[in-house]
Amino acid sequence: MSPTLSLPPTAAEAGPAAAPSTPPTAANPAAIPVPPPPSAIPAMAAKPLVTVADDPASPFPRYASMQPRVEFWTKVFGQYSELQSVVHSAEYTDKVYAVLDFRGDAVRMDRFALAKWRSSEEERVKAQVERLLKSVHEKRRNPETMNADERRIYDLYADIKDDDRFEKAMGTTRAQRGLHERTEAALATSGKYLPEMERIFRGYGLPVKLTRLPLVESSFNVEAYSKVGAAGLWQFMPSSAKIYMRLDNLVDDRRDPWTSTDAAARHLRDDYRALGAWPLAVTAYNHGRGGIARGLRETGGAVLPDLIRDYKAKSFGFASKNFYAEFLAAADVERNHQKHFGEVTRNTPMAFDVVETKHYVPYETLRRLCGADDELFRKLNPAYRPEVIEGKLYVPPGHLIRVPAGSAKTFEVAYSRLDAGERFDNQRLMFLLHRVKRGETLGKLARQYGVSQGEIIRANGLKKNSKLRLGQVVKVPPHAESRPGPVTVALGESKPQQTREQKQAEAMAEKRAATPKPSKKSKKPPYRVHKVTSGQTLSSIAARYDVSVAELRAANGLKKSSVIRTGQKLKVPN
Repeated sequence: MSPTLSLPPTAAEAGPAAAPSTPPTAANPAAIPVPPPPSAIPAMAAKPLVTVADDPASPFPRYASMQPRVEFWTKVFGQYSELQSVVHSAEYTDKVYAVLDFRGDAVRMDRFALAKWRSSEEERVKAQVERLLKSVHEKRRNPETMNADERRIYDLYADIKDDDRFEKAMGTTRAQRGLHERTEAALATSGKYLPEMERIFRGYGLPVKLTRLPLVESSFNVEAYSKVGAAGLWQFMPSSAKIYMRLDNLVDDRRDPWTSTDAAARHLRDDYRALGAWPLAVTAYNHGRGGIARGLRETGGAVLPDLIRDYKAKSFGFASKNFYAEFLAAADVERNHQKHFGEVTRNTPMAFDVVETKHYVPYETLRRLCGADDELFRKLNPAYRPEVIEGKLYVPPGHLIRVPAGSAKTFEVAYSRLDAGERFDNQRLMFLLHRVKRGETLGKLARQYGVSQGEIIRANGLKKNSKLRLGQVVKVPPHAESRPGPVTVALGESKPQQTREQKQAEAMAEKRAATPKPSKKSKKPPYRVHKVTSGQTLSSIAARYDVSVAELRAANGLKKSSVIRTGQKLKVPN
């Protein structure tokens, strides 16, 4: 029998703002209207030249080939509810097979049961779509033999002239959850930060539209942390954070919305200088500057659509291919927010003065000097680690401190009167305790914790030639580093300034970033092992591990017609 998928058209396109009085459930998913019939679609060249849908002189061009992606993400940010799952193709992003609506289920279920039910329904529908795509591919030259569900998918692809379009779509089915409510909340929250963010970007001569990237990265959630270790409003990874800001056991500047914005501006500026176009620079913010440069070299491409079409590196996946389209869509939704959300009341911008100390000072002392309560001081200075807030370590000198607007002079006067019992020339000693494992040496511990061997030797009263014993407990002193990037040296300056050492350090960082690094052989095992659970498909497993279905098939000797079983163990390429 041919696979079937009953997806009757409903009012799902009305979006979450107009939910029906009796919302449809996942058992009766809503469908997106299909495209016009082939006769209504103008003929297309086999490989059209890159064209731009709006002003080609714009720093953020809208390539015609990418417009369907932008339209898809516009619906994700502005229309689809967080309780809706859009089942679509990762290869042809705008090809939507179904919209599963869980708003009715959310009324009846607790969140844990809902999460489990939702995941199982997404997997079930994705598996149905995969079977339909296979069937449609086999019948593509005889559409008159198709059933209604097959014909709906066949017509959905009417604008794609590639004979292998259905086969290429196989294994790429994914579920994208809506972001309507989250985006509306993000727009309200953004009012706290956008005025200062725009000022910072203007100071670097950058387009202020770039300040809308946090709508994609974090939904303006300063507490955002990703499963891969990215943090803060701008979702900096530790590796790039250490180039552009301070990240050590005292301070994590990724959590500071203003400092991280300054770092993001310099990061994007450097991406643009290296790549020469904003679509490439924005994509590099997600994928990496070196990866984009490598892709251009390998494909001979010049613009982002060239990379999306021709660059086949496994690392250049769905997220990287769609990042620029997401950025354009999020900026569109923000600009036209009344259409999507009605009136949005923006939060009041946070007003503050900035001061700087020249000593090691307890966190609580600084809070007291500026007269702020604990909650306000933490919101103005969110980068400090718990050890600093709790007084185990001091706030280091040279780190910018925000105080309530109008209190800078009061702070400076009070700070000048501090006695030696509240300001210090050295950091308070606090050691990490490390139990020595087999094969560990002083040099290895020094590299692991970012301190010198001499510091570990002095902290433990060891000799230079001492050897560590298995099970020995070693005291590791705190690691501290200077804050890279601009530092305000006086109140009231209109532009941040840099010391000569910081300029040299930034120049070296730019040089390192622009120099391609030699590839190293991976020491990872070639495969991971995944045990198949109920409802999983090859496409869902591939998406989970960021590999292709073809790679999964090849690693396990599977044919296109092979069926995986619950409990089966699959090798997943690293």
